[in-house]
Amino acid sequence: MKYILFQVLLFTSIFTFAQNELKITGTIFNQKDSKINQPIDVYLFDSENHLIKSTITQDAKFEFNHLNSGNYHIQISSEESIQNEKPFLLEKDAELTIIYHPKTQEIQEVTIEEKRKNFSVENGNITLEIANSPLNKLPTSIDLLSKLPFIRVDANGEGLNFVGKGVPLLYIDNQRVDFTTLSGISVEDIKSVEIIRNPSVKYESEGKAVIKINLKKSRKDGSQLSISETAMFQKKFSNYLNANFQHKKNKTEWKLNAAYNQINHWESNGFDYQVPSENIKSDYIIKSITKRPQTIFGGSFYQQINENDYVTLSVNANFRPDVGDNNTVTNYSENGNFNHIKTLNHQNSSRATFNSIFNYNKKLTEIDANIFTGLQYKRESKNVDYDFYNDINNSGYLFNQFRNQHYSGNVYSGRIDVEKKFGEKYLMELGGSFTTAETKTDNKTNYSETLPIEYFKYNFRESNIASYLNLGSTFNKWQFKGGLRMETTRAKGFDVVENSTKIERNYIDWFPNAEITFEQDDKKTFTLNYRKSISRPNYSNLASGGLYGSPYVEYVGNPDLIPTYSNTVSFAMNINKWSLNASVYSSKNPMGYTLVYDENSHISKFTMVNFEKELGANVGLDYPFNWKKWSSQNSLSLNYDKTEDSLAILKKSTPYLYFSTNNTVVLRKYLSFLLDGSYITKRVEGLYEGNAMCLVNLGFTSSVSDFDFTFRYNDVFRQMDYIQQMTYQKITSKGTFFGNTPTLSIAVKYNFGKLRKSNYKENTVNENSNRL
Repeated sequence: MKYILFQVLLFTSIFTFAQNELKITGTIFNQKDSKINQPIDVYLFDSENHLIKSTITQDAKFEFNHLNSGNYHIQISSEESIQNEKPFLLEKDAELTIIYHPKTQEIQEVTIEEKRKNFSVENGNITLEIANSPLNKLPTSIDLLSKLPFIRVDANGEGLNFVGKGVPLLYIDNQRVDFTTLSGISVEDIKSVEIIRNPSVKYESEGKAVIKINLKKSRKDGSQLSISETAMFQKKFSNYLNANFQHKKNKTEWKLNAAYNQINHWESNGFDYQVPSENIKSDYIIKSITKRPQTIFGGSFYQQINENDYVTLSVNANFRPDVGDNNTVTNYSENGNFNHIKTLNHQNSSRATFNSIFNYNKKLTEIDANIFTGLQYKRESKNVDYDFYNDINNSGYLFNQFRNQHYSGNVYSGRIDVEKKFGEKYLMELGGSFTTAETKTDNKTNYSETLPIEYFKYNFRESNIASYLNLGSTFNKWQFKGGLRMETTRAKGFDVVENSTKIERNYIDWFPNAEITFEQDDKKTFTLNYRKSISRPNYSNLASGGLYGSPYVEYVGNPDLIPTYSNTVSFAMNINKWSLNASVYSSKNPMGYTLVYDENSHISKFTMVNFEKELGANVGLDYPFNWKKWSSQNSLSLNYDKTEDSLAILKKSTPYLYFSTNNTVVLRKYLSFLLDGSYITKRVEGLYEGNAMCLVNLGFTSSVSDFDFTFRYNDVFRQMDYIQQMTYQKITSKGTFFGNTPTLSIAVKYNFGKLRKSNYKENTVNENSNRL
């Protein structure tokens, strides 16, 4: 209780300065000095004629917030005409009066041909506009992320990694989600993606980087239906069918989406390993070929109460059975005795995810403050039946064991965020949240021999109460921001069969964040940032039930995992279009996968463990390039990472290069050529040693009437194989994770109907859902 009271006192006991954010308010009158009653579109452009923001008048009034000083001009538009106002310099909050002259510029059709700023960098964070770029034509959101700078998708297509920063947090709008939820988002709904290398404490303390996907917010009434069909040829053929429907009238808007993806999943990995102390040498390759039909449903409702107040409700569900065979071929030698084993595993799995969110936002205009509240519930379940058969030295397959595994998790969460302005120079953000998670793991293993049936029942509970305070101010060309987040966490893991508590932890964590920015002029900005963060293990990794790979290898969880704490200092410099960034970090108890030899069972277990520490540094350059009909977005970084552990044999760490590029060449008005790729050099990171990879992807995209056509050929040089070598405890291993490439995809998309005037919004509640 005292910790909760302390967090409440935190909101009122700390005071510092907040950042300067300017705003523009205005009223539109007609020529008779009467307010315009009908809604009018208002657009705000910067000095380079780039669209910054847009809104719709309410009672003839409009407002633009969170603006920097600079030159702007306003354009107002209705079905009758377009009217441009004179440019002006914004140095403090401005209140405008505009006289609207209807039909001063009669139009039948307007075609805007502008090279939009699809790639921008601010304070080291990258923003990519998706809606107006060829990336909008990609077949899936996973494919989209794989083409973004510094983002690497796992070889099996079911996980993300940020170069030099590990696993990033994933947000859709302001809602934290997991990888499963992301797979249900249509690329058609994505407006932009932010790659946030320096997140504030408002983004929650977990992870060293954030990938934020911003969905489109249409402004128009009406209805629209979009249907897309993608045929994808990899090692196996898969088909993706997606439909999105949106309807808006006045202040009410709702959306529906549904997808049926007939996925023929292929996945493979293999390890060569040695245990010298036991005179063991072995190698194995496991390959999985399963049918994974995926059914996705989603719906959302948005009700605008007045100009700034709104209510949202959204639900989505993802159902994914997974049926097929896993085959393992093992060569095993111990003390000179050699065995060749083929293991057959019949898999029958079903997985379901359900997520729901409720948001309420209230603007307190009399005190210039905003309050957001929300509730969220998520459930995930997975049931798997396995039949295992072994063929030893070509003697024929014999039944070995049967495993039945059940896993389920529920997460309940809520939050409140308050934003308060103090004049023109100061802003305070504070908030609190709670999260309660419950997971259950129930496994049974039945052997063919006289061994007794093994039962494993594990219950895990975790509760987290957090509060944060974010403040800052602006003095001339300097901006100062400071934040502090406090979290109290209680976790308990109980083994039902052994009737013993495996985990019992109660701890308090503090997560500070500070940032100083110097803006010399509108083309030169310098930023220094510090942040402390945490990475917690997924709930499923805390349960020790596992997958039988062969008589000598199992894939298991680890109940002894503890969180990883990291401290990061970063620097960013923007000069014209060039952006230079650098950072250094240190982590305690970093998590990673490895093979561990179990002397009691005499088998090797592939599991996640905590190493002792990790150090790293990087320096990078981001640069967009445009020339005639060619546009290019490029990122280059020099990285150094080192993972250490007293149980491992370390090699001398070496720096490595990473380069990412995304290019579009407009061949004709409705036809574009696409070239993108990434390159990472061979690297030694203390404990780990990784291979070099050069990924090159080609494509064409075309739009004809309401049809979009896309042709893609990914991984031209077939480099999508991850190789990792290490020596940990008694095992020296070399693991290879084979990529499901090359990939040929053909996509067709068609849009029905049109929309006019919409303001859909959605914010986060649950910040721990991805741990399921």
